[in-house]
Amino acid sequence: MYRLITLLLFLTVILCSAASADQFSATGRGSSEDAAVASGLNNAVNLAVRQLLDDETIAKNRQKIASALKGKTQKLTRVVQQGEPEFTGAGYELQLTADVNMKALEQEINALGLLQDAMGNPRIMVLYNPNLPQGATLGQTRRDLEGFFDNSYGAIVEVLTDKGFDVIDRASAQQFAIQVAETHEMDLDTNKAARYGLKYHADLVLYYQTVGIGREGHHAGSAKIFLRAQLINPTTSRVVASKDAESASQAGTIQEALYHAAKDVGRKIGQVMVESIKTSWKRERSGAGSYIVVLDGVSDVDEVNSFKSALQATPGLENIRERESGGGKTTIEIRSGKSGDEVKSAVNKVGKQLGWSLRLVRSEGSRSTWKRQ
Repeated sequence: MYRLITLLLFLTVILCSAASADQFSATGRGSSEDAAVASGLNNAVNLAVRQLLDDETIAKNRQKIASALKGKTQKLTRVVQQGEPEFTGAGYELQLTADVNMKALEQEINALGLLQDAMGNPRIMVLYNPNLPQGATLGQTRRDLEGFFDNSYGAIVEVLTDKGFDVIDRASAQQFAIQVAETHEMDLDTNKAARYGLKYHADLVLYYQTVGIGREGHHAGSAKIFLRAQLINPTTSRVVASKDAESASQAGTIQEALYHAAKDVGRKIGQVMVESIKTSWKRERSGAGSYIVVLDGVSDVDEVNSFKSALQATPGLENIRERESGGGKTTIEIRSGKSGDEVKSAVNKVGKQLGWSLRLVRSEGSRSTWKRQ
């Protein structure tokens, strides 16, 4: 029995470690095979650090980071796959893939006080879709709906601003809700929320909607609210997090109960979204998110494939897929740990290799639009 418990605890630790680990491929060089492996693991850790910090922060604190991580490679990494060592004459060289414990690494970096400095404060737009499923209503009048927005929106903003996030003004968010209410669209396309956020230069959009309401017991002033929120990258229209919350309240009237429940459920959604916002923002700031490249004037299949192949030959830009093509334009998505400037430089370089003349006509966050002359 004791051995079984020990085994279960061991497996639990292994699974927890795996859940918090990311894989990185790196090259190692050294005077011996062991030295090459150690070098490869160090390089894998360096790649992982780039997932947490931007290039400028790393450059300014290179020595401080190196000192903090010295002697901790074995604690932070585990070899998953290792290529055959090759003797180059000056030493050994090999390729390896390693699991890096991101949670432990983040703790080491966070102890230096660099993460918050690197993150800065993202601009967040909080948007509300007031249309409810199955024709339900929030209360009995338009004023009830406005009261629900006032309380839920205000509670979310209060949580976010307390955590140091910059929230775009209320008036623009309210205008969005009015426009949606007038269209009567239940399942609003997240692209519309993303475009609206992009219009106001939002780094992230917190888009929420009431997915159910109910009454509890036999009290006229009882209400229960079910709410769902999505965190959207406005540049890529990608949903990076989705959370649910619910709240019940009792008051003298149904309207009062709804208002109290709205405030409480808004606070809950704000709280559960904070960590998702931090994680997504760190990824965006470090360049570890998605990059969208729009090529205006490039739609021929052979030309698109040539561009993708040439771009994939650039180290760190291997993860590329075509999102859409038509109307003389092609949109490509790149998943990379490189910075935005490095991606733009690679796009320009590849264009020249293919004999094209590309001009950067627009740049919004991680989205760039290029015009082929």
